[in-house]
Amino acid sequence: MLVSALILIAVLVVAAVGGVFQVWWERRFPTSYTRFPGGDLAWWGLLSADEQEAFDTAALDAGEQAEIDAAADARDAAEFLVQRAQINAQFHP
Repeated sequence: MLVSALILIAVLVVAAVGGVFQVWWERRFPTSYTRFPGGDLAWWGLLSADEQEAFDTAALDAGEQAEIDAAADARDAAEFLVQRAQINAQFHP
């Protein structure tokens, strides 16, 4: 009984020390963002308003095109399923 209590206390101490170390490590080296030169948006502020607008327009156009493509793919898949259902109904009454 004493040995299991000591093992439990040792595990809890190791977990507490590991948790404190992990919090310190995350604060020292955060993983939520990069510190590399290409990872920040400082370059964005250096662009003119027209260049920023061009970037924004290109990004929005790409997003709209992705929506259009997704809708077309869904429509094609639905048509395929309708055709399969018709074929199954025809040959497997």
